[in-house]
Amino acid sequence: MASEISDFWTDIHDDGRSLLELVALKANDGIWGWDVPTGQSFYSARWWDLVGLPPDHLEAHIDVFFALLHPDDRENVRAVLAEFISDRGADYRTQFRLKHSSGGWRWIQSSGSALRDATGKAVRIAGTHTDITERVEAADRLERLVAERTRDLAAARDRAEIAAASTAKFLSATSHDIRQPLQAMALLLRNLQQEVDSEAALGTIASIRRSLGSSMDLLDDLLEFSRLDAGALRADMRPVKIQSLFRSLLDDFTAEAQERGLRLVVKDTDLVGRTDPRLIKRILRNLVSNSFKFTQRGSVLIAARPRGDTIRLEVWDTGRGIPTGQQRQIFWEFTQAGSAVGDRSVRGLGLGLAIVERLARLMRHNVGVRSVVDHGSVFWVDLPRLAADAAEERHEPPERPDHPLGCRVAVAENDPDVADAYVRILRAWDCKVLVARSGAELISRIADQPPDLLIADCHLDGRMNGFDLFDELERRFGRRIAGVVLSGDHDFERMRSLNRSRRRILNKPILPDVLNAVLHAELEQHRQAVGESGA
Repeated sequence: MASEISDFWTDIHDDGRSLLELVALKANDGIWGWDVPTGQSFYSARWWDLVGLPPDHLEAHIDVFFALLHPDDRENVRAVLAEFISDRGADYRTQFRLKHSSGGWRWIQSSGSALRDATGKAVRIAGTHTDITERVEAADRLERLVAERTRDLAAARDRAEIAAASTAKFLSATSHDIRQPLQAMALLLRNLQQEVDSEAALGTIASIRRSLGSSMDLLDDLLEFSRLDAGALRADMRPVKIQSLFRSLLDDFTAEAQERGLRLVVKDTDLVGRTDPRLIKRILRNLVSNSFKFTQRGSVLIAARPRGDTIRLEVWDTGRGIPTGQQRQIFWEFTQAGSAVGDRSVRGLGLGLAIVERLARLMRHNVGVRSVVDHGSVFWVDLPRLAADAAEERHEPPERPDHPLGCRVAVAENDPDVADAYVRILRAWDCKVLVARSGAELISRIADQPPDLLIADCHLDGRMNGFDLFDELERRFGRRIAGVVLSGDHDFERMRSLNRSRRRILNKPILPDVLNAVLHAELEQHRQAVGESGA
């Protein structure tokens, strides 16, 4: 029986430090070791605690582990171990259940590393066992709670369908709640822009509107990213000028860099790559945001350089750096370099780099990192390189001026802040405005003459939604009502089913210049239809 870790597990080729001693320095969990050719093993006192047995009461052998392993997990664990032993992979990770002396089962997260012979085959393996029973049981309790709340759904659906329905409902509610204040901000910013004449103030408003536009783009990206798990997200690969991506990043992060006291440097480039411009922009935003999070002083550099048939986009920082042993794990979900070393000052869920990895995989781009502790990091993503003339130059369209509407507009909106923003901007467009929180209230307040335009939110107080309100007004006045339905709903299939009369739908948040143009088009179309009918 192996009683001393260092006696048994020291590699004669290393500096005399035990492999298990190195593991023990990083963990406070059950420690195990296995000499593959002989089957002889080591289990720490904490390991025996995990299974409720006294230390070293059995001969230390790999069979002890397999005897305690849940029968349903044995085949998978043996397969994972066999692959790890024969492969040159650096890490071993798996989950299973071990028998506890009380008669129950404990869920275990296992991870380890190996010493290998000249052929690459593992001859000694050592690692840790972490008890994750409470985490697994909590997940089970949550799953049961979700099932209880969704019993009114079709009982024949399996758990995957129920989870998909719950996720869709959650995203729809989240989308609407977040888009409402963004909609109010967009309208109020345009109203404010019309009320000031200072060049400095107008410049500040323009910067705020650009930031708001970036927030709206990120919200759309976040909601669409949920489709990755369902395999519904598709990459739109096409030629993209890298400089246009960099210019957008400079606009998005200059203010934040100044606030943090960091220097943001973007290197000009004429390179053209093949990628999805929206998804690659999301990747770069996440990388820059990550660098800002872990850089206290110095600079962040964004650059691109050719590498044969590929382009390597790089984000450099002068931050704390990442230990070599963590540079692979930081791309896992819910993992942060800061939290891995016990730093509680870094906040967030640790999803940013996991999103980077998954989006890169979707586009078949390679992504990686190089880092030195206390010197900084460089994150990179490789994409196919194209000829410099492969992409057409895309210029952002100039901001369209607002044109007075000069008509009667009815607004059905149950959010007071958004309703107030509509009133302000519609009055600036020379409109007479009637506002109500529900369809029934609006109908009761409209006189015998119908509005020239109707702006109706899909979600209203009472039983009537925006589409129902259009239908009811058209029945009352015996003619078509011009206008739009606005929605922040992420459930597009549901919106399609509600929109039986094929009304024009605008997804929140809608920028004021777009709203102005759409309302003009609706009003003009209605006037032409009335003229042709001779009414």
